[in-house]
Amino acid sequence: MFNELARFRDEILPSKYWEELNRKNLQQLADSKYDNFKRTLARNYFTWIVNPLNKQIRFLMGEAGVWQSIAIVASAICSPRHDLMKRRHTIYYNMLTNLLWAYVEKNDANGLLDRLSEPKEGNPPQVMRNGRLISQDLANSLLEYEAILHPDLDQREVRTILELGPGYGRTAYVFLTLQPDYRYILVDIPPALYVAQRYLSSVFPERNIFEFRPFHDFAAVRSEFEDADVMFLTPNQIELLPDKSVDLFINISSLHEMRMDQIRYYFQEIERLTRKYFYFKQWQETTVPFENETIKEADYPVGKDWSLIYRQQCKVQSKFFEALYELPI
Repeated sequence: MFNELARFRDEILPSKYWEELNRKNLQQLADSKYDNFKRTLARNYFTWIVNPLNKQIRFLMGEAGVWQSIAIVASAICSPRHDLMKRRHTIYYNMLTNLLWAYVEKNDANGLLDRLSEPKEGNPPQVMRNGRLISQDLANSLLEYEAILHPDLDQREVRTILELGPGYGRTAYVFLTLQPDYRYILVDIPPALYVAQRYLSSVFPERNIFEFRPFHDFAAVRSEFEDADVMFLTPNQIELLPDKSVDLFINISSLHEMRMDQIRYYFQEIERLTRKYFYFKQWQETTVPFENETIKEADYPVGKDWSLIYRQQCKVQSKFFEALYELPI
């Protein structure tokens, strides 16, 4: 996978921020191994460890109410320390995880949470609720799943999803569990792509997997690719995919970590590849580390012919916005 980086054009090469984060990811994998990635590498993506004054905590406590919040905080304080995590980080992780789970459970009108279970692959921190293993990633991914499959989105139009920057595959896991007929393309740089491929191949052994491999011409892999349920690509390889070959394109919390030239490149590919829908969830404003470049919501080069289905501020991570668009055919 790393050999493929030599073929990346400048717009696809990792930003300086991601070069630094990749060094950290590789060191964590070397030190704690793949077997523990949900306690180490996952914390570089969307697993939060925040103190009780954080806005996420305050919002979720307001939703849970006084007595449930007190019970969750007391339980977190009394919990044993998770391996590979500091004592205070264990408390913060347990507190947010239980509050977030209670919030999703409270708002889960369709009972989808009952169909999900946190896989033990990757050794997630052991946080139990009503006798089941829970996680922030599972709860946040279900919130995103419901935001993406909005009532105004025609699910009959969705069969193939491409996610750019899926991390270890937390959102893909929820989609592939709840929508077993969907096909899912994961596009990322190593080592995240390696972890996602190993993880999803393990938790979905019955699925037909198109593993990452170098190729120069889509025709050479078309038959195997189109027969696959789950596919793994590096970013340069999406240029080889046919036009309008994706029904739904997803990006969660990674476009805002790129330079504007990179963002413009990916929006061109989104328009070329996407037949129907595009969803993204990003910081409303962020300064990209090491790049001295600030990205605001208004800076994203949304196509003039794209139809906005909805845009909203995220309730839990209130500095994020999420938006769903329908693209012209």
